[in-house]
Amino acid sequence: MKITNKEVLQSYILTTAKYDYSVYEKRILYRIIEILQFLIEGKKLNEKYSIQITTQNDYDFQIPLSSILVNEKDENYTRIKNAFKSLQKKIIEYEDNKTWLSLNLIERPEITKNGGNSYASFRVSPMIAECFMDFSKGFRKYELKVAMEFESEYSMRFYELLSNKKTPINYSIDNLKEIFGLGDKYKLTANFINKVIVPAKKELDSRSPYTFHYEPIKTGRKITSIHFVPIYQPQFEDENLKKQKLNKQMSNKWFIPKNIYDFLIHNFNFTDKELNNNLNLFENLYNNMSEEALLDFLVDIRFFASNADNPKGFIIGSLKKKAEQIFEQKYGLNNK
Repeated sequence: MKITNKEVLQSYILTTAKYDYSVYEKRILYRIIEILQFLIEGKKLNEKYSIQITTQNDYDFQIPLSSILVNEKDENYTRIKNAFKSLQKKIIEYEDNKTWLSLNLIERPEITKNGGNSYASFRVSPMIAECFMDFSKGFRKYELKVAMEFESEYSMRFYELLSNKKTPINYSIDNLKEIFGLGDKYKLTANFINKVIVPAKKELDSRSPYTFHYEPIKTGRKITSIHFVPIYQPQFEDENLKKQKLNKQMSNKWFIPKNIYDFLIHNFNFTDKELNNNLNLFENLYNNMSEEALLDFLVDIRFFASNADNPKGFIIGSLKKKAEQIFEQKYGLNNK
């Protein structure tokens, strides 16, 4: 089944939930989030999906199995069944000063087999549904199509954690392993980096609008934390979403290609006014560099800029030096 792309919102509670979800479990959760988002916004669901609220305020879902698969060739029925069983066993505990409560993430999963029209039914309790829809603790925005196509659960997790994030962030190794639900797995930090972080970064680099640069942080000789620098890759953003954003942006008199504009806005929080103040610089670069070469240059300096005292000043200064180098090479000023 072809996935219709859209931006969906995911409760930050679930983004940081400390579970080791499989790829198919994550796809089921994404569908729950998508359907509840339609419910919140009052939009009409695709006729293949169904959600009913019972007299006890439980949420009964029905979704086609094809919506959980990667593509038409994906026939992993057993993995889907195991994913539902695993989600049913996952417990979310709630406790305050007066109450302790333990809930299954989903309840009563059932698959009705009907060839290409097979579907799954399951129930979500009111408090779990509220957790999915609770935006009081912040949220992450991501593209559903991208998220559904990842082959690694670690890629999915990093995509959620870093999507639309603009500032560097540090995670301790222990915290990362807890977030990923790895427990005592990968006791050697080098193994954790090579088996979790490196493959996830490789997949994000190859297809995701959001990826990251990372640097290990040591306490003495031991790696105790990882410094992550979020990176926005506009070339992988959905074209329809790009067009929607383009309508909200400035006039076409600017000499800043869309990908360059997005890169500077999303990675370094440049404002329209700040970019406009350097319009002559961008006009110079526009006339003397290809868009691809300019984007590659920005990617090459992004880590150093992110760690500079004044990232924006570092970017503009580096671009000015680049423009000067191009001018000198173009007019042979270095040849004596």
